[in-house]
Amino acid sequence: MQHCVLRKYLVKNCVSVLDPFCGSGTALHVAQEIVPNIHLVGNDINPLAHLITKVKLEGVSTRIKKDIENVIQKLNNFHEEVSLHNFIRIDKWFRSDIIVSLSKIRQVIINVKNKRNRRYFWYIFSNLVRKYSNSRSSTFKLHIKQTEKIEMMCNEVVADFCARIRSDVEYFIHKPANLSLHKMDILNLLPSLKDNSIDLTVTSPPYGDNATTVTYGEFSWLALNWIDPRDLEMEGWEISNSHIIDSKSLGGSRKEKDIVCSPEQLMLLNEFTIGITKEKRKKVEHFFADYFLVLSHIARITSKYIILTLGNRTVDGVKISLLEISQRHLKNNGYDIEAIYEREIVNKRIPKTTSCVNGKCVLSMNDEYILIAKKRNVF
Repeated sequence: MQHCVLRKYLVKNCVSVLDPFCGSGTALHVAQEIVPNIHLVGNDINPLAHLITKVKLEGVSTRIKKDIENVIQKLNNFHEEVSLHNFIRIDKWFRSDIIVSLSKIRQVIINVKNKRNRRYFWYIFSNLVRKYSNSRSSTFKLHIKQTEKIEMMCNEVVADFCARIRSDVEYFIHKPANLSLHKMDILNLLPSLKDNSIDLTVTSPPYGDNATTVTYGEFSWLALNWIDPRDLEMEGWEISNSHIIDSKSLGGSRKEKDIVCSPEQLMLLNEFTIGITKEKRKKVEHFFADYFLVLSHIARITSKYIILTLGNRTVDGVKISLLEISQRHLKNNGYDIEAIYEREIVNKRIPKTTSCVNGKCVLSMNDEYILIAKKRNVF
């Protein structure tokens, strides 16, 4: 999907692409494949997303295959005393034998000297942390599995890791991208970027406050506790609890007096929030205060096209059209809507029903929309 859209809109004179919520770096990686020398600017508040994007776009060093064989050899002939890793509630989320296996791999990765290669190993390792944890795989949230399912898990951690570092490496053998990658609150980054300094912005912003929509921070928490913090871009608060990254993300725990919706923005939102309880409406408005500010900055910074992947969430049984709200806001900020595409969400991890309101199940998002906006009077 990203290939199809970006091939059409990455016009010949595009020299820079921004993804302010880059996640695992898919859109930036696709842009690099289409225009190899393009300047990529990415940001995400989540340290694991930052690490994964860095690995995808900077790749590995020329000695990666030697490092892979050395790591496998050390793991298969491990004679050292295992330094068992520990963090808060580790025994809740990992079986004791899994802790030993993961600690062994962690110990070996820490001793890899090349930083790019070491980050690649952490990337593979992070996937296995979640796979072999006691948390269910059917949701981004941390939910403990049933006891019998935890006991039935087969410990193939080391063999799995060794197989993955060999099989996946071909995707990361490439020239490092022309990349400026940031790990921060997006509202601290965007004001520093100049007007019309980015040719094309492509992103999938949060569909609502992360704590109640897609909890990527909570999903990342276990892996972040296992990875050596020296190889992560962190300020120190990111693993203090499993909810903090989501709380500090867009529409999160910012003080109400800091950012509020303007009267015009509230008028726009009121159309979509009729029927929502006062308490939840405040949370919706809090998210959109941040969202409108981000979108206004993106409109200012971008010189040609904005491409947004959007989902319409449901609050108190009321569907809030992020698509329609975004369209209107962009039109008010100097953009024309070029196209809108609808697509079914593939490989869906969120359950089909997410909660109950008034005794009725609330369906989660099954469709996304690709909104393409062009700056007026550009071409």
